[in-house]
Amino acid sequence: MWRSRDLQLILGLAAAQALTRGALTVFSVVVAIELLGMGESGAGSLMASVGVGAVLGSLAASLLVGTRRLGGWFAVGVALWGLPIALVGVFPAQAAALVLLAFVGVGNALIDLAGFTLIGRLTPDALMARVFGVLESLVAVSIGVGAIIASVMIAWLGVEGALIAIGVLCPVLALASWWRLRGLDRSVGALDAEVGLLQRVPMFQPLPLPAIEQLARGLEPVEVAPGSAVFTQGDLGDHYYVIESGRADVRGDGRVIATLGEGEGFGEIALLRRTPRTATVVARTRLELKALAADRFTAVVLGYAPSAQAAATTVEDQLERYAPDDPPDGPRASRDPLG
Repeated sequence: MWRSRDLQLILGLAAAQALTRGALTVFSVVVAIELLGMGESGAGSLMASVGVGAVLGSLAASLLVGTRRLGGWFAVGVALWGLPIALVGVFPAQAAALVLLAFVGVGNALIDLAGFTLIGRLTPDALMARVFGVLESLVAVSIGVGAIIASVMIAWLGVEGALIAIGVLCPVLALASWWRLRGLDRSVGALDAEVGLLQRVPMFQPLPLPAIEQLARGLEPVEVAPGSAVFTQGDLGDHYYVIESGRADVRGDGRVIATLGEGEGFGEIALLRRTPRTATVVARTRLELKALAADRFTAVVLGYAPSAQAAATTVEDQLERYAPDDPPDGPRASRDPLG
């Protein structure tokens, strides 16, 4: 977290949202009784309005799955956590307050979707649990601080003034962070492209999106000149490869047994069966590959029953499809032909 300014930004905005959330727990009571004259039950009505907005916001946020503008929507969600509260101070009417606070719920849904996704994409796998632990701690502390600040601000500025003062915090921070968050969208767009590439591989299609993103974060670019070998029959298997562009020939026992193109992967037999490479793969044209280390590949693919079954089926299909013909005067070759 100390090294990642982008992660600091996301967590900082989440803390500001949590501070406003803590303040809202105080405001809901004071506003209902003192400002709007709704009585003690009015606080429940105001918070129920937030809940209704959260439900509607969740339905709308589901349409954003797969979008490449998560940073922008995160900023919108942060702004919606404060702007309606400030407007309640400007327009202190029951109907207006109920409608405005529903937008707070919408903002909460946007923050949950965009914020958690961005944190997951920015955080190394080994640190994910600790980063989310820090997030939960920040949220808990900020909620308590927000409740204390709200009480102090009401005593100092009055109810309307406190609503406006605390309500403008999140919109101002969201506006100040807008271009940084949009830049973050562009930087994680490369991960979206790699996720799309992996989703074209049949073996990975049963995997849930978080697992595919985990694979995508471990991809390494590899370029191979025409006529050069990616690996040779008998080599130790240490990577799985997906073709980003170009074509490659698979050669087993001295003959071409397959030609692979964009979106196709190779190299899984050696990794899944823990055997040496069973074929040679040579670049027919200039190849741009994405390589995945063996430990990450096997941990993810074999960690999910559907993908493990798909991988086993893929291996068997390839061995059957590409097995060399029986020699005229001898038994069928025993070596698997595809690496």
